Amino acid sequence: MFAVDAETLTVRLLEAETRGRSEYGLQVLADLVTALDLGDIDPRARVLKPLDLPAFAILDGSTGIGQVGASRAMELAREKAATAGIALVICRNSQPCDDVRTIAELASRANCIGYCTTSSGKASLTATGGQNWLSAHPAAWSFPAGETVWTTGHTLSQELLQSLESGSLALTQGLLSLALTAGISSSRLPAAKKKISPYGAGAEHCCLAVHLSVIQADAHWNETFSACLSQADSTLQRVSIADLPETLEIGEELRTTLLDVARQARVALPDSLKS
Repeated sequence: MFAVDAETLTVRLLEAETRGRSEYGLQVLADLVTALDLGDIDPRARVLKPLDLPAFAILDGSTGIGQVGASRAMELAREKAATAGIALVICRNSQPCDDVRTIAELASRANCIGYCTTSSGKASLTATGGQNWLSAHPAAWSFPAGETVWTTGHTLSQELLQSLESGSLALTQGLLSLALTAGISSSRLPAAKKKISPYGAGAEHCCLAVHLSVIQADAHWNETFSACLSQADSTLQRVSIADLPETLEIGEELRTTLLDVARQARVALPDSLKS
């Protein structure tokens, strides 16, 4: 893997770990190394740009690491939004990016409202007609607020789709994700993906950035957003815009996982992880 891509992956995993979402953190390395060994992920992949417009672009992830493809998409979206005010970038032919909140957060670090949704893996959820045609379709929003960022996100489940209270909203969210990922990029729908492994089936990511300064919304944004926060539910998470910690305490289970990953990948780990 190229050094810059390895650094991007490492930062995304550590961000998830320090945000309290360890299921998307360092333990993901075990699945990634297995997918690399199986050939589902191309370690030398380059993110290409087959379509580039002033406020829109389509990237091709070349079956590379999903965290890398999604990060490049959001970085490009916020770059274009700095000129156009709002920009949408799709990354197709990628792999699962896991924690979409950290991707959306990238936009808010540049004074943008950020949105990220992804479509990965074969269809596993039944919505209508008795057939599986949706996957989990995780999505997240991110909002800048001075020196902090607020994020919120959701993931579809069969329970949500079948609920009388949330079923209609969950279905709408799934359809929106499908339209913004597979629909716009002309990629396969989850129902057309056959491999059980999400890394074998591929993924598409949609990244949106709205630049508050460019659209001249800065003056009243903090006041308006603060008022909205008072009515928000507990799914909103506050994130400080700061460097990652130099050290990270991990549990015995994660330490064992990392040691196993190191042996599988034939790389050496620091002595601090071996003791």
